[in-house]
Amino acid sequence: MLVDPVLGELFAQPFTAAFLSAVLAHDYETHRHLLNVGMLSARVAQTAGLGREEAVLLGQSGLFHDIGKLHIRSALLNARHVLSEAEWRILKCHAARGEQMLHAQGATALAAIVRSHHERLDGSGYPDGLRGNQISWETRLLSVVDAYDAMRSGRPYAAAIAHEEALERLILADHLFDADAVAALVATLGATHAEKQAPRKALVPIS
Repeated sequence: MLVDPVLGELFAQPFTAAFLSAVLAHDYETHRHLLNVGMLSARVAQTAGLGREEAVLLGQSGLFHDIGKLHIRSALLNARHVLSEAEWRILKCHAARGEQMLHAQGATALAAIVRSHHERLDGSGYPDGLRGNQISWETRLLSVVDAYDAMRSGRPYAAAIAHEEALERLILADHLFDADAVAALVATLGATHAEKQAPRKALVPIS
């Protein structure tokens, strides 16, 4: 369970209300996603053995990880067509934009995690193509929670999938996501038979 002191501190940054209100006005689904990822990230951090301060930091990183999407028009965020290469480039800018916004508030630790939340273990992520241990432990945890909530909630171009299927995709995608981070998510959400199923083709999770 998420303990009350950690939950309360998730919203302690002086810019939290302004940022989240702006996101709500811009795009409801992004706002909902930020709240989900923030709360679950703090719980997963505690499961992974991080202390109170680190759990708060990770939860706040979840609250703000997509804040850079304020700079992307809502029509693109909710596009139902296959995005063009140019549109993908615009969308991918949200990670660096979010970093800039948080740096401007003096939140440097948050900014670093937010910049890297789409990095992947094999170097296929963005914006810097980091791989392996170049990606911080906190960022690896956030990446798993972000992908899980995206899969569970769905996107305009992809329907939501069941809890156990989402976990199975993450488990199979160990070239993208840290196995210990995935295990912390599984432990937080409760036991599932996803780990015991026969291996199938590793589908790339929605993110």
